[in-house]
Amino acid sequence: MDLKLPITPYEVSGYRFGQRLRRRFILWATHLGDDIVAAAGTPVTAIGEGTVVWSEMRLGTPDHRNWGGVVIIRHDSFYSIYGHITDLKVAKGDHVRGGQPLGAVAPGKTPENGMWATPHLHFAIYTGPWRENVLPGYARPDDWLRLSPRRTRMAWWHNPQVFILGR
Repeated sequence: MDLKLPITPYEVSGYRFGQRLRRRFILWATHLGDDIVAAAGTPVTAIGEGTVVWSEMRLGTPDHRNWGGVVIIRHDSFYSIYGHITDLKVAKGDHVRGGQPLGAVAPGKTPENGMWATPHLHFAIYTGPWRENVLPGYARPDDWLRLSPRRTRMAWWHNPQVFILGR
């Protein structure tokens, strides 16, 4: 399958895949994708052919940040995740081709970007089982101690650039 990055330019100037997020010197979480800071309105496209398994607005509030617009696409043997987008152009069940528009980067501090300060695309690659739930954007250390259908194993997450450009 021919894959292309979902946004141009693809410059990770936010959190990187695998980056450890700390709060007051304590490990809080591990980031499960790349945050590509981009101007609001920048087009976001599907990386390759697949079927949309999730497309929904998970609006953020000042008290509870969230995904905003999130799309998950099932490809042959993996899933691609796109978060913090607005103007969703696909619905669950749609078949998409590589380069097809999914939406656009949402403006910062809006419900559509999940109330995060900076406009950006969260982009991730997941190879684990699909459990009909939206996937997480980060993994907390204590997630591995709990049995939770919403959390996953680190081995199922991959550096997006390496995964796409290394194929």
